[in-house]
Amino acid sequence: MQKCSTGVDGLDILTGGGYPCGRSTLVFGGPGTGKTLLAMQGLAHSASDGQGGIFVSFEEDPDDIVRNFGSFRWDLAEHVASGKITPVDARLRPGTAISGGFEIEGLLGILAARLAESGATRLVLDGIDILLALEPGRQDGIRQLLAIERFIRDHKLTALITLKSDEIGAGMAIAPYIGDCVISLDRRMENDISISTLELVKYRGSPTPGVRLPVAIDDRGIALLYEGARMVEHKVFDDRLSSGVARLDTMLGGGYYRGTTVLVSGSPGTAKTTLSAATVDAACKAGETALMVSFDEAAAQIVRNARSVNIDLARHVEAGNLTMISLRAALAPAQMHIHHLCKIIEDIKPTVLVIDPVSSLIKGGGKSMVDSVVQLLVDYIKVRGITGVLTALVDSDNPEHEVTLTHVSTIADTWLHLTFVAHGGERNRALTIIKSRGSAHSNQVRELVLNSDGPSLADVYTEGGVVLMGTARLEREAEAATVRSRDAYDIFTKRSGEAAAIEEAKARIAALEAEVAGRTKALSLLDELEAKVVEIGEDRVDAVRRSRSADTGPKLVLPEARR
Repeated sequence: MQKCSTGVDGLDILTGGGYPCGRSTLVFGGPGTGKTLLAMQGLAHSASDGQGGIFVSFEEDPDDIVRNFGSFRWDLAEHVASGKITPVDARLRPGTAISGGFEIEGLLGILAARLAESGATRLVLDGIDILLALEPGRQDGIRQLLAIERFIRDHKLTALITLKSDEIGAGMAIAPYIGDCVISLDRRMENDISISTLELVKYRGSPTPGVRLPVAIDDRGIALLYEGARMVEHKVFDDRLSSGVARLDTMLGGGYYRGTTVLVSGSPGTAKTTLSAATVDAACKAGETALMVSFDEAAAQIVRNARSVNIDLARHVEAGNLTMISLRAALAPAQMHIHHLCKIIEDIKPTVLVIDPVSSLIKGGGKSMVDSVVQLLVDYIKVRGITGVLTALVDSDNPEHEVTLTHVSTIADTWLHLTFVAHGGERNRALTIIKSRGSAHSNQVRELVLNSDGPSLADVYTEGGVVLMGTARLEREAEAATVRSRDAYDIFTKRSGEAAAIEEAKARIAALEAEVAGRTKALSLLDELEAKVVEIGEDRVDAVRRSRSADTGPKLVLPEARR
């Protein structure tokens, strides 16, 4: 099936390419939901691409419509002036007498002539329920709709027909069955905030996701926050970005993976903003481009507060590496905030994004809508390889029920949880890594210390199941250091005594070895002397015997014991 662009990127993705070409699309909704806006946006978009269109108004003055949409970036008046868009006024004039039904053939004849003149391929019938309301019976209204449908197909027009949602239930229930594509626009109030949504109810020959999506409206028209693919496909990176806290990087196995989402949760005052500012500082120092978005807190105040812990964000802003934006959460619906952020992201193209706190979006709409837009935002930044740091308040201080208000904890890749630990008259901050996908991260609690040197982590002191931090930890560490010093002194003393004894023993051994050597040498000399004496004695005996002419006698034999 050939499809024609709707002029809304997200809607083109939702419909798989746009409206069905040469067929009808029905758009119904209540007042202020954007029916006419969606129709004119598509018409202006097609005119920019060289496709002519005809706009038929059954309710408003076409000139007023052109003026009303002059604040949008479509150059609608220029398209009308150039003849690319032809307005047709089909309103009933005041005082017109109505007798019986309204025959559509006359209007269709006028449209056929205009089509022949302009060569238009697009048609918008805005507020057709005004026309159908003139019909005396339900069957007559259905007959008129069928005639319009035949006209659209015969002229191969890509047509958009708008209809009020209350008319669908008041006798025009057949209308959605006639249209090839049906779009429902809705607007409701939640927490005093207007929530606008869109649903693709029906699309012949094309799959429908079956979801109601948040809609935003700005000077570009309607924007649909939808990325499309059912399959989760993000580029995966192996390099890491520093958290800005050296010891936290070690606990995470080297820092945050690029292109992942980090959730920093905790109660107020636990230093969520400070920790995210440290990440921004480290990223900018490494040459990254960062965007820091804060809700309900001025950027200048964040810069000042961060300076007290040795984080200088102002220099990064001046260098152009950091953009800081502050928004009031309650003054716009959540989908408007996210849509606004997406446009800023497209302009700045940051590699690091901080939203502080993302839970403030609940002020801009119902919880279910916030869940939806936050998940869309997370998918949006991950598709673009942006490392996101989102801070959030938690529902409960109970670690067993740590669930963030926006449920981003379920889709975050890394979750850092900050808490207060009260002991000994002090409240100290503790940090725990709940999860970090793909990293062999530490499961130990660390104390988050903030001082003029910057944020850092310290080991907690545990004793008997009690976790000590702050002054109590310092005192216990000092006591432990004293005990270690005393034990070390005792060991040193004993080692010194043993070493002296060893040296003394060695000296005694050396003296004894010298005595043994001396006595051994004396004994050897005595043996030599004794042998000499024996030899001299034998020589004298032999000499005497020779002088007396006697026989030589036996040799002098030493006693066995002397040998």
